[in-house]
Amino acid sequence: MLFIEYDVTREGEIELVALVNAVEAEGSDPDGEDWMAWRRSTFDDRGMGCAAVPADDLTLLESTRDAEQVRAIVERIVLADRRAKEQAAP
Repeated sequence: MLFIEYDVTREGEIELVALVNAVEAEGSDPDGEDWMAWRRSTFDDRGMGCAAVPADDLTLLESTRDAEQVRAIVERIVLADRRAKEQAAP
C-alpha cells in the first residue's frame, strides 16, 4: 500500500513530505491498516497528514511518465484526503 505524507502550513499550503510504501514483508498488512494505526499513534497529527493512494490512482501513477499528470494525481489524492478528514473532525 502506498501512502503520501504531507504537511499543511499555517497559510494553508500543502507540502509533500514522503511517499511511503507500507508493505509488510510477510504480506500480513496488505491494506496498510497496521502501518496507518502505528502512524496515527506515533505522530502528533494522528493521521491527518497521510493519504492512502487508492489502487486505481496507483495504477495511473505507475503508468504515466508525464510529471504534470503525476502532480495532478497526487494533488487530487491529497486534497480529497484532507477535505474528508477535516469534515469528519469534531
